[in-house]
Amino acid sequence: DRYQANIATLAGTHTLTFDDVKIQTLDPGGAGRDVILPADEESAGLTYILKNAADASEALTVKDDGGATIATVAQDEAAFFFHDGTGWHGGVLKAT
Repeated sequence: DRYQANIATLAGTHTLTFDDVKIQTLDPGGAGRDVILPADEESAGLTYILKNAADASEALTVKDDGGATIATVAQDEAAFFFHDGTGWHGGVLKAT
């Protein structure tokens, strides 16, 4: 089911696909990591929520498939990403 959560520890760059679940709780695994969003041609209408579950100051840099940074998600932050049919957009949700 695409609406369950994925909880994972990364060992390198993580590339999301159209079939991945929409909620991603990711531990960068000891270093900052890139997370690559799916290609534009398959992404219209897609959304993802990413949580950085790092146990230290390790960032997740979320990029489109062309390498442009959409947002940087720091330890204990979450972010929302959506594709509007022309490109990826999103940003970090600040904790209160």
